[in-house]
Amino acid sequence: MKTLQVRIPEQLRADADSVLADIGLDLPTAVRLYLNKIVQTRGIPFTLEASPIRSEVIPVDAETQAQMDAIGTAWKQQRV
Repeated sequence: MKTLQVRIPEQLRADADSVLADIGLDLPTAVRLYLNKIVQTRGIPFTLEASPIRSEVIPVDAETQAQMDAIGTAWKQQRV
């Protein structure tokens, strides 16, 4: 047997202990279940997702757009 030490915030531990007690588990048992599931599935047993990328529309007047288009055209010509 090996010992695993993990530093977590006190409130997270208290909240996890409370939820686990409601379902009849203690934290060490829950961690063992989690690690066993990782081995069985050969992955993390839940979906990991990043927040969607939010793009912001910036209004551009015709003169600024023309300048940006000219820069884009010059850039493309340099890359050829």
